[in-house]
Amino acid sequence: MNDDARDRVLRALAPQLRILSVVAEHEHVSQAAERLGIPQPTVSRSLARLQRDLGIPVLERTGRGVRLTRAGRALLPWVRRAVAELQDGVSQLVGPASGRITLAFLPTLGAEAVPALIGSFRSEYPEVQFALHQLTWAEAVRQLRTGDVDLVLTSPPPAEPGLTTHVLHTQPLRLVVPYRHRLAARSHVRLADIGTDSLIALKPGRGVRHLTDDLYRRSGLVPRIAFEGDDIPTARGLVAAGLGVAVLPPQPGGAHTGTVEIGLDEPGAVRRVGVAWRSEEYEPPSLATFRAFVLTEGPRLVATGLR
Repeated sequence: MNDDARDRVLRALAPQLRILSVVAEHEHVSQAAERLGIPQPTVSRSLARLQRDLGIPVLERTGRGVRLTRAGRALLPWVRRAVAELQDGVSQLVGPASGRITLAFLPTLGAEAVPALIGSFRSEYPEVQFALHQLTWAEAVRQLRTGDVDLVLTSPPPAEPGLTTHVLHTQPLRLVVPYRHRLAARSHVRLADIGTDSLIALKPGRGVRHLTDDLYRRSGLVPRIAFEGDDIPTARGLVAAGLGVAVLPPQPGGAHTGTVEIGLDEPGAVRRVGVAWRSEEYEPPSLATFRAFVLTEGPRLVATGLR
C-alpha cells in the first residue's frame, strides 16, 4: 500500500488527529494543508472543531504561524502514537507486504516443513510477521473455527462447513512392528493380520489417531490399545521396545531403529497433509499472499520435509 492510499484511509478514520499531527510538525496551517492535500479552510475548521470538542485550546497564533499550547504539547505524543498505530493497522488490513499471520501446525511439520515455508516466504516479504502455534489436530481445527488462528497446516484436512482445505502431500500409512515381530518379513498386511497384538496409539485428538480410528472403524475391527501417547516418536520407541505395534506415517530417512515398517493394504490407509482456512469474504492481503504461496510451494516443501 503506497503512502497516498494510506493517508486517504487515515483521513477517513481519524482526520482530526492526522491534521493536528501535521500542523504541529509545520507550525503553519497553510503548509500543513498543502502537505495533507486538503484546502486550508478545511484544516482550520477541523482544528477549531477539535479544540471545541476538547474544551481546551491546543494551538495558539504566533504571528503568521501557529504553535502548540502547553496542553497541545502534552497531547501530541499520544496523537502521534495513535496515528502510528492506525498506520500499522491499516497496513495489515490492506497491504500484502506487511501484517501478522497466525499459523497453527502439527508437531510433525515443525522440524522441516513449516520453517521451510516461512523462510522461503519471508525472503520475499520480510515485513510479514508470524505467530506460530504447534497444536494437536483437534485443537488446531477448533482454533481455526473460532478465528484464533488464520491458517492451519494439518492432517487430515478437516471436512467442515465454513472451512476450505487443500491437500499438499499424501503419505501411505504403515504398520510399524518390532524387527523380530512375526509380521516383520511381510511387505504388506491387513489390519486383520494384527490379530491380538497390542496397539500403541496416539491420544484422541491427534491427527494420526483420527486416521487410525477411522481405519479400524471401516474394517469392522476393534483395536486392543495398550498405550496412548502424545507424539509419534514416543509411539515408535515403544514399538521398538516390543510393547506393541502402531499405525503411523513413514519415518523420514527410514524406519526407527529396532522397528520395521510394513505397507497397509486397507482402503484409505493414507495420511493427507493439507492447509485449511476459513471461508470468509474478507481476509488481509498478507494472509491471501501467504496462502497462495503455500498452495504453490507447499507440495514441494512439505514433501521434502517429510522424507
